[in-house]
Amino acid sequence: MATQSVINPSTKQVNKQSRWLLLLLWVGLLFVLCIGIWQGLTAYSKFHLTIVDLWRLLAQYISSYLPFDWLPRLANEASSTATASQLIVNVRLPRVLVAVFVGANLAVAGLLMQVITRNTLASPAVLGINSGSACVVALSSIGLGFGFLHSTFLQALVGAVIACGLVASLAGYFSGRRVHPVRLILSGVAINALLIGITRAALIVTDEQAYGVLYWLAGSIANSQWQQLSILVPISLICLAYTIWLSPRFNVLVLGDDVASSLGINLRSLQWSCGALIVILSAISVAVAGPIAFVGLIIPHIAKRLLRQVSRLSYLQLVPLSMLLGSILMVWADVLSRAIAFPAETPVGLLTALIGTPIFIALACQRRLET
Repeated sequence: MATQSVINPSTKQVNKQSRWLLLLLWVGLLFVLCIGIWQGLTAYSKFHLTIVDLWRLLAQYISSYLPFDWLPRLANEASSTATASQLIVNVRLPRVLVAVFVGANLAVAGLLMQVITRNTLASPAVLGINSGSACVVALSSIGLGFGFLHSTFLQALVGAVIACGLVASLAGYFSGRRVHPVRLILSGVAINALLIGITRAALIVTDEQAYGVLYWLAGSIANSQWQQLSILVPISLICLAYTIWLSPRFNVLVLGDDVASSLGINLRSLQWSCGALIVILSAISVAVAGPIAFVGLIIPHIAKRLLRQVSRLSYLQLVPLSMLLGSILMVWADVLSRAIAFPAETPVGLLTALIGTPIFIALACQRRLET
């Protein structure tokens, strides 16, 4: 009892400190995201936009729902800046929201991929799922198949399922044997190269229609619209909420199949659920923003490193943290894509590739040294 009385206060102190550090981490990251959203809404525009325009727009929006006029001076000023309001609401705000949701989707899809494959180098882009979605969407846009699927999301979903099946077959998942992580990566690289080759060959054949598709294939959210958000937001929220609900089981799954089965986890059901979430999250993101690479690869590693610094590693905390970091990366990558060659724009997928490629090489080298 004396030992217990000595240990418990220390343990409680550590837990309390850990909670405060975790809260501080979340507050800091949310602040970074808010700054990114502010820059995304106002920075690097041919029409001068400031934070005052945001405040005026917010005042006008709130006043429209109140039975009385509040801050009438600001409301009147808001009516005199109709151009700025329309630009923020119709152009910038959909773009920022697409960046937030696409970043969260790709980060969670990458985390799920790494969980079910137990491979730290796995991601939807590396394993060809993004390329499969992009291939089918590109072929449909130039009239070379799958035109009967009128929804871009359905086209991307079909492509993701085809790519996932090809990678799984080549890696040997359907043989019943344990798949080596290196074989899985090599299968993904091979299928990824095949699908990219098919896409490029089709674009060469239909050169006149290729330019718009090529820009989209680089990963771009420049033409984001509210209509796209009407599909992106509900599907993303449902899938992300379901992932958070499943996340406590991932703590057991990473310990191995035998341990998970002995603790009552239905492995087949959990793996199929994760696979469906990966395909849907990747497909809806590609349908809206094109094939954006490396977000799903690097964000889970950054989230794990940050979480280990302030608390114990728990997937119930890791999944929301990955969502937040993915949104931060996409929002700031979008801001930088406008800043590099302003007033021209660089596709946001090029920025994520420039950031992710050296990190991917570093992770591969670290894994080789550890083995």
